[in-house]
Amino acid sequence: MIDSAKRIGMLTLIICALIGISALTYVVYNTFIKEKGFYVNTNGTAVVKEIQKLQRLETSAYTIEKIIDAGTTGNKFQQFLYGDKILLIANGQVIAGFDLSKMTGKDIVVNGQSIMVNMPAPIVLFTRLDSSKTRVYDRSTGILSKGERDLESEARAQAEISIRQAACEGGILDAAEENGRKQINSLLAAIGFQDITVNIPKGQCQ
Repeated sequence: MIDSAKRIGMLTLIICALIGISALTYVVYNTFIKEKGFYVNTNGTAVVKEIQKLQRLETSAYTIEKIIDAGTTGNKFQQFLYGDKILLIANGQVIAGFDLSKMTGKDIVVNGQSIMVNMPAPIVLFTRLDSSKTRVYDRSTGILSKGERDLESEARAQAEISIRQAACEGGILDAAEENGRKQINSLLAAIGFQDITVNIPKGQCQ
């Protein structure tokens, strides 16, 4: 009777050990050995949300220096008495890219591992002067002039416009388009898409 109970106990222990070994083998195989696959999120809305997280995607930056000549108008006699002229060396940066918040589900077409994205046109996002590098090089006033109080401010405002225009003429939107296409391609490839088409209309400086 005792031998029979021992045999049943031993058999139970062996079965439990085998079950434990099988479970451990399954966990080890699935965790460390089994080859990992990949997935592609075919939900166009999810892809749009992923892109929209980038919001304003900055893809091109130009640094430009310009000399701005500003002053009062009038004939030579008026200038001699009341004139005010300023020569400003302006240094600024122009940033261009995309406003991705405008994209909707209609701009994304997903078919398995293929995706087509219709991007908005690149735009100039902002222009800013570098105060540490922008300075008045020369200023001259008439013999009776106290100087125009807002002349330097007006010169700086015109400098921003001039720097923006110079960046546009230098092809900043073309550079933004090219760099934006590369960045979106990289993002979608990282998600898992293999066939990627990115359509970007030509941007226009305004």
